[in-house]
Amino acid sequence: MKKFLIFCAAVLAACAVCMPAFAEIPLGSVSFSESDTEKTRGIKKDYNKAYLTYFSVIASSAAYAPKGEGAAYLKNYGWDISVQQASRDKWDVHFIQAKNHMSDGTNLYLLSFRGSVNKKDWTADLTAGQVIYGGKTLEESEKIAKGKAERTEDMDAAVLKKAAKKQNKSPEKEVDENAENKNLPKVHKGFNVYADAVLHHLLDDGKSEFLKQFRADRNARLLLTGHSLGGAVATLVGQRLIDYGFDPQRLQVITFGAPAVANKPFKQKYGNRMNLIRVTNTADPIPLTLQALLRTYKQFGEEVRFRIPGTTSNMTHIMNLYLDAGLRNYYQALDKGVKQGALQDWPDLLLSESGKPLVLICVKEGKEDKKKKTEPMAMLQRFMLNEYKALFPNYSVYYTDDPWKEMEARQADYLLVLEFDANPSREDRGWFLTLSQTLSDKEGVIAAGSVARRTSPEAGNIRAAMKAVRLQREELLKQTDWLRPGSVQVPGKFTEAEAANR
Repeated sequence: MKKFLIFCAAVLAACAVCMPAFAEIPLGSVSFSESDTEKTRGIKKDYNKAYLTYFSVIASSAAYAPKGEGAAYLKNYGWDISVQQASRDKWDVHFIQAKNHMSDGTNLYLLSFRGSVNKKDWTADLTAGQVIYGGKTLEESEKIAKGKAERTEDMDAAVLKKAAKKQNKSPEKEVDENAENKNLPKVHKGFNVYADAVLHHLLDDGKSEFLKQFRADRNARLLLTGHSLGGAVATLVGQRLIDYGFDPQRLQVITFGAPAVANKPFKQKYGNRMNLIRVTNTADPIPLTLQALLRTYKQFGEEVRFRIPGTTSNMTHIMNLYLDAGLRNYYQALDKGVKQGALQDWPDLLLSESGKPLVLICVKEGKEDKKKKTEPMAMLQRFMLNEYKALFPNYSVYYTDDPWKEMEARQADYLLVLEFDANPSREDRGWFLTLSQTLSDKEGVIAAGSVARRTSPEAGNIRAAMKAVRLQREELLKQTDWLRPGSVQVPGKFTEAEAANR
């Protein structure tokens, strides 16, 4: 936890801000100030961890579908995503790399690795043998893994002493090879092959400038993430980068449903040097599989456990469950901070840019019974409303049956009526999410339309909400030439507006 706090402090910059601080997605985060109490710092730390975890789960989903909703969501907020494929021998590793700046201007570099989707990936998963880990260069690491290297510092006297002690022999005497190897740090052979392919792609001259740019940008931070196999690859790539001289305090690894990658000696020697958050869920068996089948495997890093009831789905390892649970975890951390007075949720009134129109956002409830509103729908409505708030520099949100009267009273330039609705499917456990919007100016209706998406826990509730908002936002942009996608940096627009709104 201490390492994560150091990473967050570096990324977010310890700049003083007014309290309570605004918190937003996807570029949002809260900074620490000298006036923070220990309790306030703890609340902010928990929020930042939940924020970065949720951002990472979106990035992990984008690695599976670079043209899908997760990637489109990040691109809308300025993330420059590049699709990469690293090939080595018969193996192909798919990942995305991206770069953007955080709310304080600090650059954040991103590597997100795809999980298993084809036969080659599953072959790598099932190649459960272990290879010796070590080396200060990629070439040296590969030689050690293949058993062709001379003894190095990674196979030092401490290992020999431990093996010798078990056999009651002195370190100077010949040590049984099997006993020695048993106490060497080792990693999963299949995962290691994938990690090496990525490292060749990123580090070999002429192939990629991504890590060179990151290393030269001394204030920047690197986030590595992935789901399942992708999480295992992210973990090993992060460890290798530290071996090759990258500053561990500039790296953060966040994985989702990832299996163990190494043995106990590896955990003891290397497990605590890297900022690693392992996200699992209460119904997912994959993170425990290798330990259960082969006791030589051990997990390491800080575990964050999402609670997902077994009745939610019989597909408990899929990316979409982690995506939905990540947003829920984020809102829980945010609400806790708001309740204790350390954070402020998205405001219902914001005036951040003079000269731009004021939009009155009127929220109407759908046909779904308010008393019976499902927890997923309440969360999705909150998410979608926040996305509209992020779009407009000046807005006011009202829940009213007479929006035109309120528009006149507020002297708003535009009226946007939103209606969120959910209807269960008669065929299965899925349901239909509907987002309707009507945009008007003082003369009358300009545009109106509805988007309905069929969804379920397996299909991805957040994915459906992302697509519904994206499609409706595109329609709004056609009618409002003063709005441009990505032109409003979400965190920045709160700085000047906070004092006025409070």
